[in-house]
Amino acid sequence: MTVKTSVTLPDDVYHEAKKLTGNFSSVVAEALRDYLRSRKVEKAMESFGTWQKREEDSTAIVNDMRKKDSRRNAVRPH
Repeated sequence: MTVKTSVTLPDDVYHEAKKLTGNFSSVVAEALRDYLRSRKVEKAMESFGTWQKREEDSTAIVNDMRKKDSRRNAVRPH
């Protein structure tokens, strides 16, 4: 599925991208995919190690969250 949208860009960015390929949409899609991928990595890196700062181990924390949410997921052993 594709979505058609309007994007405002500086002229120089647009013209430079058009020089690379006749399919401007593919350049924008590739650039946006790269950006989203890097943001996901940044978010993962920001959260790295946060579990280490907690007193409980991660399995106990997840099991407690499941109980509080009244989920019917299996409680996993440590």
